[in-house]
Amino acid sequence: MVGTSNERIMSEYLIKYGLAKTSGRGRPTDLLETLYISERYQAGDDLALARAKYDHSVWNGVRSAEVNRRLAALDIFMRDLAINRAKMWGLN
Repeated sequence: MVGTSNERIMSEYLIKYGLAKTSGRGRPTDLLETLYISERYQAGDDLALARAKYDHSVWNGVRSAEVNRRLAALDIFMRDLAINRAKMWGLN
């Protein structure tokens, strides 16, 4: 079942991110979608709506250096999110 709250949706994307990062196959489309959703989360947007409206064309015209910078920031954000979720779920 797809989560409806922002927190539940971000938990789904945290798992998706981990799979994309650890997969032997490159998953750039998953990483870019996760980047988009995480930026919308940080902006306080409704993630159900953001996910429904997401289209990979949002990356058209974005320079690769900018994407790389934002992906590096995503790494930090997702690490911190994972630590916070682990504490919240009593896994630490």
